[in-house]
Amino acid sequence: MNNIEVLSPVGSPNSLVAAVRSGADAIYLGAKSFSARRNATNFAEDELLNTVKYCHKRQVKVYVTVNIMIKEKEIAEVIELLEYLNDLGVDAIIVQDLAVAKLANEFFPDLSLHGSTQMSIQNPYALPILKRLGFKRVVVAREMNKKLLQQFCQKAKEYDIEVEFFVHGALCMSVSGQCLLSAMIGSRSGNRGLCAQSCRLPFEVENGTGYDLSLKDSSLFKYVNELKEIGVSSLKIEGRMKRPEYIAIATKCCREAVDNNYVDENLEKQLKDIFSRSGFTDGYYTNNLGREMFGIRTKDDVLATKEVVNEIHEIYRNERQWVPLSFFFKAKENQKMMLTVYDEDKSVTVIGEKPLIATNKPIDEETLKVSLSKLGGTCYYLENISFDIDDNLFIRNSEINKLRREAIEKLDNLKERNVYCKKEVLYQLKDKEHSLKDIYIRITDKEQLPDNLENIKGVIIPINCQLDQINEKTIVEIPRWINNTDYIIERLNYFKEKNVKKVYCNNLAAVELANSLGFQIMGGNFLNVANSLACSILEKENLKDITLSAEIDLNEINQIETIMNKGIIAYGYLPLMLLVNCPLKNGRDCASCDKKGHITDRLGYKFPIRCNLNVSELLNHTPIYLADKMDDLQNLDYLILYFTDETKKEVTSTIEAYKNKEKILKEYTRGLYYRSVL
Repeated sequence: MNNIEVLSPVGSPNSLVAAVRSGADAIYLGAKSFSARRNATNFAEDELLNTVKYCHKRQVKVYVTVNIMIKEKEIAEVIELLEYLNDLGVDAIIVQDLAVAKLANEFFPDLSLHGSTQMSIQNPYALPILKRLGFKRVVVAREMNKKLLQQFCQKAKEYDIEVEFFVHGALCMSVSGQCLLSAMIGSRSGNRGLCAQSCRLPFEVENGTGYDLSLKDSSLFKYVNELKEIGVSSLKIEGRMKRPEYIAIATKCCREAVDNNYVDENLEKQLKDIFSRSGFTDGYYTNNLGREMFGIRTKDDVLATKEVVNEIHEIYRNERQWVPLSFFFKAKENQKMMLTVYDEDKSVTVIGEKPLIATNKPIDEETLKVSLSKLGGTCYYLENISFDIDDNLFIRNSEINKLRREAIEKLDNLKERNVYCKKEVLYQLKDKEHSLKDIYIRITDKEQLPDNLENIKGVIIPINCQLDQINEKTIVEIPRWINNTDYIIERLNYFKEKNVKKVYCNNLAAVELANSLGFQIMGGNFLNVANSLACSILEKENLKDITLSAEIDLNEINQIETIMNKGIIAYGYLPLMLLVNCPLKNGRDCASCDKKGHITDRLGYKFPIRCNLNVSELLNHTPIYLADKMDDLQNLDYLILYFTDETKKEVTSTIEAYKNKEKILKEYTRGLYYRSVL
């Protein structure tokens, strides 16, 4: 078996068979709850049990996704799920929420922890925190190019953390874990496993494609040998909601690429025909970003799928024999026959009847080998066989076949592994009294800075903002996508020399970087914190303030216990997407762009797009406004007023409105603070 893993998605029992028979080394699937593809069929408890048995019999690993943001009220149910998965003997869980990581690491140590792509991991500075939390593997961001991936893999080796990388499947427009579009539009949160795929709807930039948030699927099979050399441990295929035929051909192509360093042209055509959006892209990996990466599913694509389905069935029609066995057969006069069967790590022995003395032609080793190697219809093949038999013995074929069947059945029924689970899951949380005292503002450029900061606790600025008035109120925001670590460190050291004490962090890499340089840390809302346990982890990482997720309502916010100061984004055009491939490029050249524009949806709403430090953010078309709801926010410690394009005058008037609890806007949204996401 190759030392790089082929990891296939499974969303139903039929997809499971397709994945395993087509060559998967491991599969990943979701339970009925707490999975990032809650619209997939997923697996009930009895189905999970059968799946683990089916896969482990075939030496295929099983990873279960528990990779959504967890609400406070769901913690007890998560513990029950983890206990069940632990007892099943699944090989790993894939997680997003820090609370799940904490529970698994402390109470279910046999559950290997894999970090989901929903954790938005793309910079090596996240690795020390992942190591402290007990992670064995991380699924890095799809948007990483070869250079960034190579740097990450080199560092991951130092921490003994495996790297899993997507090699085929759909691309979200936003960096995973950093998207609020579906939640804000229809209360269906991607971070909660219910993304409505809003980005596949018509969104148009000027002179664009008409579908300027819809990317083609990624396909990187031709780079598999390169990925091996870089240090990737697992090649992941996206598609838990796809049909079995898609799973089969994608897995087969990946298997071919791993085993042979190329993919047959006919397989490549079948792969494109079963599902594509007018072809595939390798744009992120090769760093060739732009219009060519965008695509939609056409009528021709749909027709091609119908024509190729039956053809692909042949790939997984029959059981794949790929688990090697060794046999030792012993037959002695006046002794019962014995057959011992070995696989890679287990062995079983079965006892038969005494052989007869031959009156005509005695049994020979070649005849025995033919009978014992009849393993068709199973996942096994005979690799080695040895004998210790007397001459002049007669053994019926039916006896040999019976021994073989009993041995295989006994091997299949062996207990997979012993698991250890602490009997009680007990944890203590610390809390404090929370009362609204402080307002922070976040500005985009120095022209927005108000003259009077008397009622402002702090001013959050982008790390490349050329602010003249740097003082004790200045808080520096580390970017959500860190693609030039040296520059970020240089800027942080500059601000440190200016006596800046605090930074604003939206990802784990930023937290580790800030700690390494001795800054106080204010956690951002894109850390996706929605429960007390996640808070307790960040407390240990020296955070003093936590801006809670914008996807939980005020009742859920009030349930969270922490000794950190709790806050929310209480005003602003909230960032809905973090974009590594800017859609504005579909209609204009970067050289002629002023780093701002908008994209229009099918209803005519214009969503601003703002570019900075080689990435872009898509903002909501309407600002969150809560100035007249201040009485509902008293169980928080602080609010952040998030300014993007507002003028200095508008910034000043908004601050005054929040001070006086006034409603000054006609068009606004309450965000999700009064309507919980699913």
